[in-house]
Amino acid sequence: MQMTLHVTNQCNLSCSYCFVPRGPERMTQDVAIAAVNLAMADADTTGLLFYGGEPLLERQLICDVVEYAKSVRQKTGHTFYYKMTTNGTLLDEDFLKFANDANLTIAFSCDGTAQDICRKFPDGAGTMSALAEKIPLLLKYQPYAIGMSVIDPSTVEKAAEIVQFLFNSGFRYIHMGVNYCRTAPWTTERLLALESEYKKIAEMYIGWTRAEEKFYFSSFDMKILSHLKGESYNADRGRMGQNQPSVAPNGKIYSSSKHLNNSKFEIGDVFSGIDTARHSAIFDKGATPAQPCQKCAIKHRCNYSYDNLNSFGGSIINDVSPVQCAHERLITPIADYVAETLCNQQNALFMHKHYNNMYPFMSLVEDRG
Repeated sequence: MQMTLHVTNQCNLSCSYCFVPRGPERMTQDVAIAAVNLAMADADTTGLLFYGGEPLLERQLICDVVEYAKSVRQKTGHTFYYKMTTNGTLLDEDFLKFANDANLTIAFSCDGTAQDICRKFPDGAGTMSALAEKIPLLLKYQPYAIGMSVIDPSTVEKAAEIVQFLFNSGFRYIHMGVNYCRTAPWTTERLLALESEYKKIAEMYIGWTRAEEKFYFSSFDMKILSHLKGESYNADRGRMGQNQPSVAPNGKIYSSSKHLNNSKFEIGDVFSGIDTARHSAIFDKGATPAQPCQKCAIKHRCNYSYDNLNSFGGSIINDVSPVQCAHERLITPIADYVAETLCNQQNALFMHKHYNNMYPFMSLVEDRG
């Protein structure tokens, strides 16, 4: 099992689009260890994702959990792997050495040239200057670290700039999310601007691939994968989601991070375990496309036609927002254009990347050789 540990609801930043409820809650060592024991109960491999708030505010707890897992592995042979999502401002060389020794993969949240618009300190000051030395330090120790950004209506016209910034900074694994908060002021004009930015990124993607640059841009590569997998794409994503519940600082377990602290999605706690019947019922509800999506031509490729659950009026409903729907409709043909262009050119790097199952291993060996 994979398990997300929300080690704290505290954060040293005040990002305008953050969905995590802010508060003083911190995870105790007893809760964290109980979560690890529960996660490893039904498999030989366990993944632990440290999340927040800002997880590095609980740096010692993270180190303690990893040390505990190491002791378990020495006794039982159980395999663990670790990930952490951080805003990066508290990274230092000592933690990065620890992370490398533990094989803890770091995802670095950074909005590049738009960083100071949405990602600010609580006093309103921008945060980009605080990251100037953190990015090269991170990539020195973890050249395959993930650069993560969020596009908001206020930053949409900088989307291509952000991707270019992350690429130029040395990130080769780039994830770009979209602020889907119901209160985010997305308009038709803002969505058309996003479409224009995606088209710019498409040309960047094609150009980098032709230049034999190895990289991964999740917004396009996942859409290309959805074409290759067909109807199994969302089924596979659903199984992965079901296998990664989230633990709040108080030890309560929820079906996913986005539903943290929503009682309708509570499925147990780390001391008494997971209510598997309730967990399965929530999963089954999300596995059925929402009614408006039933006849959609891209429902098997859409990241939101399946498992877009919310609570309303005391019930769990499968409800796709108009913004999410519009986003999927505009990005899918752009990703298809990228794939068609590179396939027609019989680009060897692109073909290996998407059609050769051994590509990740071969690429890693080549990079280290």
